[in-house]
Amino acid sequence: MAKSAEHAVRPFLASAYRIRRFVREHTLADRQHTSLWLAKTHVIPAGMYGSQVWGTGFLQAGREFSSPLSTLHLHFLKGTLGKKQSTTNWAVLRECGHEPLQFFWFRSAVKLFNSMLITNGDTLRRVVQADLNLQPRSSACWTAQLLSAFPGLRGCELYVRAVQTGHAITMQELTADLKHRMRGVWRDAE
Repeated sequence: MAKSAEHAVRPFLASAYRIRRFVREHTLADRQHTSLWLAKTHVIPAGMYGSQVWGTGFLQAGREFSSPLSTLHLHFLKGTLGKKQSTTNWAVLRECGHEPLQFFWFRSAVKLFNSMLITNGDTLRRVVQADLNLQPRSSACWTAQLLSAFPGLRGCELYVRAVQTGHAITMQELTADLKHRMRGVWRDAE
């Protein structure tokens, strides 16, 4: 899984480079909102490839910035704003109107889980069931990592029960819970 996450770095960096080149060629350096919007539409998707599989290890609360891709994302944002790399990550994300990459990876992993539940393929259904059965014995399996990401969410018990029983998770509720958890940083600061 760690090697898969490392493979996502190259397209992520390439996308960030293309945006910086575009901004430079079109003399848009004084329009930071352009770089930030382009980052949302090009850089973040470049860091999403396969994240529903390899990203589950980075979904726990407190691990928002533990991925190399998260570090690169913040480096890009800080560079766009002209801030020092020591600037607080949460403040930079808020100033830019961006969510941590963990937010997108979490939604992607749950969408994958939901889609695996409704598949017509018998093989995929058996793989999901095997992973569910493996989860109590191995913290490294995909389902165990997904389940370990739910603590800290308001609907934690509901989501855990849904995964364990093979029921879909409502994406709207999950998205609202993720935003609430991530904005808890600001509630704690108040």
